[in-house]
Amino acid sequence: MFSLKEIFFQPLKCQPNINTLHVHRNPTTGNQQIFLIGLDGLGVVVEYVQTTNECKAYTISLQDAQSDCRVLCMEILPISKYNSSPAIIYGYAKTNGISNSDDCTSYYLDRVQIVENNTKSSLQNRPLTFAAKFMKTIITKNIMTNENEVILVVAGADKLSFFSEKNERLLQDITKIIDLYLPELKQTTGSVCTMDLLSISDPKTDQLKQRFIACGHADGLLDLYITDIQTDGSIQTTQKTLEYDSFISTVKFFYHNHKPLENEQPHLLVTSALEPAVVYRNVSINGLTDPVVLSGTDSQDCITSSCICDIDLDGKNEILLGTFGKACFICRIPIDNYKLNTTDGLSFIAETFPVCRVFPLAASAYGILALDFTNDGLDEIIIATTKGLHIYQLELNEVVKLIENRLEKKNNENESLSNSH
Repeated sequence: MFSLKEIFFQPLKCQPNINTLHVHRNPTTGNQQIFLIGLDGLGVVVEYVQTTNECKAYTISLQDAQSDCRVLCMEILPISKYNSSPAIIYGYAKTNGISNSDDCTSYYLDRVQIVENNTKSSLQNRPLTFAAKFMKTIITKNIMTNENEVILVVAGADKLSFFSEKNERLLQDITKIIDLYLPELKQTTGSVCTMDLLSISDPKTDQLKQRFIACGHADGLLDLYITDIQTDGSIQTTQKTLEYDSFISTVKFFYHNHKPLENEQPHLLVTSALEPAVVYRNVSINGLTDPVVLSGTDSQDCITSSCICDIDLDGKNEILLGTFGKACFICRIPIDNYKLNTTDGLSFIAETFPVCRVFPLAASAYGILALDFTNDGLDEIIIATTKGLHIYQLELNEVVKLIENRLEKKNNENESLSNSH
């Protein structure tokens, strides 16, 4: 079997909110950095130091990290022609002391630049008329110019706003002209609480061919937009809609193979508060008509977070689900309606289908990521809980044994082929 061990833990003074775990690449060192912000605006940046083989943590404070602020959500704007260093955008509410309620009288949007692991204010507080409970950075192509644009989506209550960068001190509200960038979202409501986007371009010309957008709403509504871009620049969008019994917590587009095959079709993972996770297969062809329920994933309270990665190293992706019930589900992806051959990867113990493992956590999960944080070629699992930031790693002895078995198998195959001639 394969196992995960915790290699790093960083506590937070105040628990994080959902949507406050993010990652970006340090422009100076080239290393990945993990950001986790607490409700009080105090947070931590964690970076792996190759020379000392250790994770190093830095504390950061957002500009208005005071006792009367509650951070509702955050996002990271990448380096761009308008942004010389990464920037944290965050929405917060003014409260009377640290509060567990978002029902406040004043809401704000703020921005700080990340410079040498410190934050530097670059934008005056922008008052908002609604609580910004969801943010997402979308890098998409302007349909008219085919140039990449960075769009910031801000949602809360019944309002949805869109911003673009003009310089490091100005975010321009482009809500009225969003049809130039993301026309699919022109009629979307502000109850959006999760969103994902997948763009497919022509490999020869780099022209945008197709775009998928999934939106999950607090009222349980699920929207899927499939947009085809014709060679003359005209677009055709198809919208599919379903209703769930509870709010949608995550949506994720993914491919079955860790390295997608040519013309491989994408699938869509949807999780909600009360129901099991669902995979909608081949959404470009089937829309939302071919669902597979991940049975048992509703047994550990609400699913709060999700990610996709090849955790057992067999070349096929798995689904990881963080829950409020102090557990993480590791699920094989049920694309072919049968249990896949596991001999090429690390084995699962007590395997059932489709849920393969239930991994216990120290506290409720509020975010989950998978990335090669230590630059060893293997993904680490990063989980934000109500206690802080946890980093898990595969047992390297098991990985070494797997590689040795693969080499032995390959040598035997080559020997057999040589003897046959």
